[in-house]
Amino acid sequence: MFVAKGIYQIFVFEINPLIFSLSPKKFNIMIVYGSRSTHLKSEQLRNAVCPNCETRGQMTASVYGRHAHIFWIPFFPMGKTGILECQHCHKGYKPKELDDRAKTEYKNFRSTVKTPLWKYAGLGIVALLIGAGIYSNKMTEDKVNKLVANPAMFDKYTFKTETNYYSTFKVVEVFKDSIYVNYNDYETDKKSGLRDIDLDKNYAKDIYVLTNGDLEDLHSAGKIEDIERNK
Repeated sequence: MFVAKGIYQIFVFEINPLIFSLSPKKFNIMIVYGSRSTHLKSEQLRNAVCPNCETRGQMTASVYGRHAHIFWIPFFPMGKTGILECQHCHKGYKPKELDDRAKTEYKNFRSTVKTPLWKYAGLGIVALLIGAGIYSNKMTEDKVNKLVANPAMFDKYTFKTETNYYSTFKVVEVFKDSIYVNYNDYETDKKSGLRDIDLDKNYAKDIYVLTNGDLEDLHSAGKIEDIERNK
């Protein structure tokens, strides 16, 4: 009797994010990946003869599909394999061990076995995430285009610094041709680090002036990542 086995591997890597003025934090991420075979279909071959007991019509062919997985989520198929077992003597065979007539019958059966769509689940999830990311970026871009043209008090801008890090500033006053802002004293190398530095105590007391032209230059250069407006 044949048993299909999955292959699993664990990959652990260490991340040490750097955030200015904050203590570095180390943490491990464990990724479980590998491959696994699942049963797709079985059928009795009516004309195949068992090489061992020479019984006709007792050979059962089974097709298994192997797929790659990450965290046990199937990502893509990796081909099919077949095994055969005589129901009379219970001896198992690989397709290449059969005679030509039995091989042909097995191949005809194998050609009817389709790969199920769920074996592409991981790729589908990735495609959805990419689509969602593209849509989210487009919505953010449209929002920034609208708000940068009409600044308001208490708007909070996320922007890229000259060193391509991320920081924020808040609008404290709006005039016809300029705005007054408070800059955050800290910056971070990742957007996810913004929540750690976006604290009232981190904003400088000094007031800086940005003209409408300065604001437009930042926007045109792609430096403004997002704008939050309290409604």
